[in-house]
Parts: sequence; C-alpha cells; structure tokens
Amino acid sequence: MWLWGLINSVVPADQLMNEARKLAALIASGPPLVYAALKEVVREAEDMKFQDAMNRITKSQFATVETLYNSEDQREGALAFAEKRDPVWKGK
Repeated sequence: MWLWGLINSVVPADQLMNEARKLAALIASGPPLVYAALKEVVREAEDMKFQDAMNRITKSQFATVETLYNSEDQREGALAFAEKRDPVWKGK
C-alpha cells in the first residue's frame, strides 16, 4: 500500500487558516487535467507495485492520463515552459 502525505511547512496556530487558504488557491490555479490524472492513478495504483503503475502511466493505460497527454493543456504547459511564462490552463 502506498502512503501519501503533504507537509511543506509548520506554522503557528493563528496563521494556519491563512496559510491553508494560500495553499488552496495555489492548487486551484493549477492544471485541472493533471489533478484528475493524479487522483485516478493514486486510486487505481494503490495496490500495484510501483513499476507496474509507472508502466501503465507511460503507456497511457489510465483514461485520464491518456486525456492529459492529448490535451490542449499539455501543449500549453510545454509551450509556457519553453517561453518561460506562466501557463493558462483551460481544462481541455
């Protein structure tokens, strides 16, 4: 079984909600198709060996991963990286 966690900082209690809102805004501004693919892979690969999951990802054997690889957002991400600018995600 894989264990997943996210701890990137420790803050005083009075700053917790402000920091949580900042993190939520950052996540919300990210690429929606990537998040969908991550959620699917985590759910389906939970009981797989790591290499088996990686093989399925690279062969686009997860529906959302295949959608992501063929999306406008994938092209936008690569182009934005090459142009050294922030991407504009459309979820397409």
